[in-house]
Amino acid sequence: MNDALFLVDDVKATVEKGSIKILVVDDEVSIHTITIGALKNKLFDDKKLEILTALSGAEAKQILNEHDDIHLALIDVVMETPEAGLELVEYIRDELKNEMIRLVLRTGQPSQAPEEHVINHYDINDYKEKTELTAQKLYTLVRTSIKQYQQYQALKDSRDVIYEKMTTSELTKLPNRMKLNESLDSEGRKSLILVNIDDFSTINETQGFTVGDSLLKDFASYLNNEFTKSMKIFHLHSDIFAILCFNVDTKEVETCMQDLKQKISGHVFCIDNLNLHLTVSLGIVLHEKGNLIQKAEFAIKEARNLGKNNAQIYTDDLNIIRTIHANSKWTQRLREAIKEDKIHAYFQAIKNYKTGEVQKYEALVRLEYDGEIYTPYHFIDAAFYSGFIYDIFKIMFKKTCQKAQGNTYEFSVNISEYDLKEESFFEYVQTTLKEHKIDAARISLEILEYKSVSNDEKIKKLINDLHDFGFKISIDDFGTQCSNFSQLNDLPIDFIKIDGSFIKDIVNNENSQIVSRTIIDFARHKKIPVIAEFVCDGDVYQYVKDIGADYAQGYFISEPQPELLK
Repeated sequence: MNDALFLVDDVKATVEKGSIKILVVDDEVSIHTITIGALKNKLFDDKKLEILTALSGAEAKQILNEHDDIHLALIDVVMETPEAGLELVEYIRDELKNEMIRLVLRTGQPSQAPEEHVINHYDINDYKEKTELTAQKLYTLVRTSIKQYQQYQALKDSRDVIYEKMTTSELTKLPNRMKLNESLDSEGRKSLILVNIDDFSTINETQGFTVGDSLLKDFASYLNNEFTKSMKIFHLHSDIFAILCFNVDTKEVETCMQDLKQKISGHVFCIDNLNLHLTVSLGIVLHEKGNLIQKAEFAIKEARNLGKNNAQIYTDDLNIIRTIHANSKWTQRLREAIKEDKIHAYFQAIKNYKTGEVQKYEALVRLEYDGEIYTPYHFIDAAFYSGFIYDIFKIMFKKTCQKAQGNTYEFSVNISEYDLKEESFFEYVQTTLKEHKIDAARISLEILEYKSVSNDEKIKKLINDLHDFGFKISIDDFGTQCSNFSQLNDLPIDFIKIDGSFIKDIVNNENSQIVSRTIIDFARHKKIPVIAEFVCDGDVYQYVKDIGADYAQGYFISEPQPELLK
């Protein structure tokens, strides 16, 4: 109903860039006239309204597809069909995936769509009868809705800032490992080349980190300039880059690999009047399925074994003896440790900044072998590889319940998606709590963040059931994966734990400061307490306290140990 816009005198003509848009959807022209008249010349944050109008749900869909920044839609329920307005609501939320726009249903036939039923079954923000909306009440409704939209937009912008920081290398401005993982999840044939600069640590040691950083930036630019649009460059870590090829023939990838080695070895990188010559080791995965990064890492290890400036293509029979041997060795040790009760629970204190007291403990797994205590760094890969990860969880959960007896502290236990997929998981934790007479509210289940469990509907339901049962749910290592945000929206989260990589150097690292502050601000909007881990000294402890974290965990508070602090 484009003609209806002209009922607002010069409203459309005077709309400025960045104006506030509302959509009026009603099959009665008189309703448009009344609405426009009531809002005529009203200012919202010094901006006039741009009023878009439609006489039917079909017209509204067309407008919504052309404008993705509409703040509010006032929608009649009964139009071309008795449920046209309700169908439009479903279209906006389900098909357009538009969560931002505020939706208010208006009806002149309340018996046609009873208010309680509509509110319970449709994602709307308000439901009004047309007769109750006086000019003043309409203005109040519009202003309130616009404020809600703006608050939602601010939160989304904050999330986008975090996402950009977490998926981009601060040094080279290339997408990072997290972004590569996202790209690998997309459809289509893909090949991957990992690029490792040979002896880069020597350059850092002999020329200094400033030269090393400048070299990495120049190297990133060089890679970007050398490759076509069908290939995308990533900076994974320090001296490791990746080239992801979309729908590129394997022969072309192999040719690219050979050209890359030759071109880099023949190129001179000039940094601060230093002429630097580089060679690289390459690990290549050609149209493989499964974990492409891991396979490319296996291949690059083999390339390094061959010497500098070498490349290796991954195959199923690739010689990765050291990796297989390490997994086999620790799998056997895990088997024995589980059998002989050599899997131990160590506990690290978590201090409440507000009270200054230790309130919680995190249970951390340790393995005893030949009188030595080993951290998960040594055996966690073998635990996943061998299928012992759930056995370890059960041991840790039971020992945590035992430790919780006789005190009032809260405890947290790590869980993975593999644990949550076990059919006996819920029954086991219920039975163990009952056996040790522990209230579920004292236990936080920390979800390991590297997998987005909220994508699995069965796991998502289980987590909600666990929360309803009384457990607290925590996100571990927040900031290292983009799954965080979907988890915060879809799961009942009680605590966020900022990844230690952002905390340990926060006093001197501006990027860590920005990310940590933004996460804390984001969590405050969601009313979720934040735990900072890797609090290693007094300066870090005070800095994290000053920016608003609720809890601190790290060696400055206490090292992990078998007994609780006294």
